[in-house]
Amino acid sequence: MSRYGLSILIIVLFLFVGCDKIMPVTSSQKKQSVSKPTVAIQGPLLAKVNGWAIGLDDFKQRLDALKAMVPQEQRGQELSKEDKKNILQELVNLQILSKVANEKGMDKDKDVKEAVENFKNSLLTQKLREKITTDIIITEAEITNFYNTNRLAFQQPEERKVREIVVGSESQAKNILIRLLQGENFSALARTVSISKSAGRGGDLGYITPDPEKRFQKFWETAFTTDKGETSSYFKGPDGHYIVKVEDIRGGEARPLAEVKDQVRQYLEAQKVQRKIEDLVYKAKQRLKVTINDYLIE
Repeated sequence: MSRYGLSILIIVLFLFVGCDKIMPVTSSQKKQSVSKPTVAIQGPLLAKVNGWAIGLDDFKQRLDALKAMVPQEQRGQELSKEDKKNILQELVNLQILSKVANEKGMDKDKDVKEAVENFKNSLLTQKLREKITTDIIITEAEITNFYNTNRLAFQQPEERKVREIVVGSESQAKNILIRLLQGENFSALARTVSISKSAGRGGDLGYITPDPEKRFQKFWETAFTTDKGETSSYFKGPDGHYIVKVEDIRGGEARPLAEVKDQVRQYLEAQKVQRKIEDLVYKAKQRLKVTINDYLIE
């Protein structure tokens, strides 16, 4: 792992796993004492700087927590023994440097105070959200009712297997349409008369879904209103006159409830949490001094 990658790991460990868990703050540390930590560490002592200490099991737990936060595709990259030693050294250095900074009074700097306050506010908000979530219950009836009411939201996109023939003039298009209605093979005709790039494939476009950036509106309207197995009339497009045939239709139906149940549950939980937060904020505004001059925003 590169030094850059290691630094990212340290930042993630420090900021997101939890400062209190990575670097337990002890009561003796607060008193700037050099005595042994009063907060028990887990496992054999791995490192100690004044009142701060971390045990081997503590360290392993932090690394495991970190792995759970790393994107799935990167989880196979195991940390080497040297990587782990470097992480430990970075944590120790962080403690040493922070103590030196404190000795120099840098903890009194405005930007440091603001950063600490912002972090504390974020952490408190997160804890409050977690507490609000604990008593939220989503029933099976709520899930089923939401699914039935919003079935269209779970509908899979409809795909159509389409072939096309493109010719240069309307008279050619009329002639080709007559030949098709008389029973000539669409694919064979596309190979011999079509001027589109798909001609070599017998006009086969595969399974397609409407995309305004790939085709013009009339094409999509025709392809998605023509019945399965049917051939359209000819219509004008940017490269000539088109005729399409719909060979197959798939999708378009709603995914079964079993497939989306967890997704629905998460959505309903998020809704309830949001409503609780909005209610909490509304009530708190009644007793707190809140001023918002949003008209100043340009």
